[in-house]
Amino acid sequence: SEPRHQIILVHGRSTKPAAAEKRRLVRTALVHGVGRASPEAAECIISGEVAFTLAYYGDLSNRVLNRKPNRWLTSFDPEHDWAPCEPSGYYDAAMARSLARPTHAFTADDYARVLAEKKDRRYVDEVAAIASRIATPMKLGRILVRHSSPDSNAYFTEPDVADAIRARVEKPLLQALHAGRNVCLIGHSMGCVVAYDALWRLSRSEEFASDLGPKPPRVNLWLTLGNPLGEPGVRANLLDATLPEDDRFPRRILHNWINLSAEDDYIAHDKTVADDYREMLDRGYLHRLVDRPALYNFWTQSGYSNPHKLYGYLDNPFVGAEIARWILGEKVVPEDAASLWAVS
Repeated sequence: SEPRHQIILVHGRSTKPAAAEKRRLVRTALVHGVGRASPEAAECIISGEVAFTLAYYGDLSNRVLNRKPNRWLTSFDPEHDWAPCEPSGYYDAAMARSLARPTHAFTADDYARVLAEKKDRRYVDEVAAIASRIATPMKLGRILVRHSSPDSNAYFTEPDVADAIRARVEKPLLQALHAGRNVCLIGHSMGCVVAYDALWRLSRSEEFASDLGPKPPRVNLWLTLGNPLGEPGVRANLLDATLPEDDRFPRRILHNWINLSAEDDYIAHDKTVADDYREMLDRGYLHRLVDRPALYNFWTQSGYSNPHKLYGYLDNPFVGAEIARWILGEKVVPEDAASLWAVS
């Protein structure tokens, strides 16, 4: 039978492995993290009762990053016309460490021990926060964000690249909504920006109006991880940034938006979005908008702690609880995520 639930995940920027390898890694971390909160919910993903789609655009960003030969892109993706990509297997050892962490060991003390053992990049977060405070009054935020990296710059300044990336999100999202599925859309990092723009287009553009009809179905849950949408420079680059107030924000295509960010995440240094997107609630564009308390991302690789890594977010029991609660309803997974500390 056709699944009634579907997870659609939009990854972030920077170099990526081939699509098949990225799906394997994301699915592994996702299933394990959900299983930390509810084995029953994890089994729903494993069995296919909950469909999983990776909105992969790594081939597009890899091609942009390889305009100047990139030392990480040493393999090729047969699924996307042999686009350059990262080699398979690179993340396996770090993934094994992540999966081996006991579910009760996601506390502040556990995180402090990781920072004592690994090099960390919290200074990047501090620099970003300072740059944000300086850039906003000087009207430089838009410029800084556009030139922060070649792939994000291409998304913000090259319409053909941006359209191709958004299409990777819009197509499966439209298909899932047409099929009447209960959709959980997960965005990470730059993927939150791409998802936002896609949601705005789907709910506002005449191109999609006839597809979705006068009363379009809604995405039940939008889960944003390591989300930069609270950053003024990022908001200034969104598709609706310069439009009149009545034309801004995705409209009546979302039901719930839950935002989670990790301590020391150097991309999501502004960890709240409820203050910046409150108007969506006030206008009745969505039902619920929640910023969860900061969690800890325990991903480590090559001697460094990386509190922004997608796989570390997905394997976190607090993130797993949000997804499990969406799959099973409120009946099994407690709203109070602190109770997860008692889970073995």
